Amino acid sequence: MHEYVKNTNTSRDQPSGKATGQVPQVRVRQLDAQAPRHWLVEGLRDIRASGYRSLVYGVFFVLMGLGIDSAHVENPAVALGLSAAFLFAGPFLSMGIYELSRQLQAGEPPDLLLSLFSWCRNPAAVGRFAFYLSAVMVLWLWLSATLLAAHGQGLTVLFVLATLVWALVALSVLMASAVAIPMLLDLPVSAVQAVRSSVNCFRNNKAVLSLWFLIVAIAVALSLSLHYWPLVILGPWLGHATWHAYQQCLEKT
Repeated sequence: MHEYVKNTNTSRDQPSGKATGQVPQVRVRQLDAQAPRHWLVEGLRDIRASGYRSLVYGVFFVLMGLGIDSAHVENPAVALGLSAAFLFAGPFLSMGIYELSRQLQAGEPPDLLLSLFSWCRNPAAVGRFAFYLSAVMVLWLWLSATLLAAHGQGLTVLFVLATLVWALVALSVLMASAVAIPMLLDLPVSAVQAVRSSVNCFRNNKAVLSLWFLIVAIAVALSLSLHYWPLVILGPWLGHATWHAYQQCLEKT
């Protein structure tokens, strides 16, 4: 077993320097309009600084997407739902990328093997958040099937309602997960605390984070249209950038 796994549950190593069991208070910062550009620049730097190790996760994203298409080629509703879920499950799937950014920020050598065990930093809370995303995934699959069925009937009340619910689900998940997973890896907080902080970040920076969500959505749409291959670069890039978004959104006091 990797030494990181042995030590994490007992030491709860925290970059903030707080003692075990002490959770630092966080304050939501007001973001500048140029913040997303800064996150993207820092994300590229982290890719290079990691020795391009994070691109391994990008390859995994592509293989997962191709596997989804191959397994559900005859069921477009399932394929659409699972493929679009990249938009929501991305923060969870990018935990290893966040860990690489954390290592770089802490002055540690980038360790790809260690990053695979990043969930061990806060396993209970990460598990609860994963359960939350799984429940949303079920709803998302149902909405995808409903939308496809309603689309075939033209502009009906069902189609309009399904689209509205689809949009509300998308917005709620993006708000709840904007910085939640990086926070769970960085601090010994519960899933509820992480989600609450993420929602507060959005409430205080609606314009900036809406722009960030748009950038992520465009990247996902581009990747889906090109059979996932752009995710080799875009997945790690957005993952590293999200870590820096979390660092800039929340101030530990």
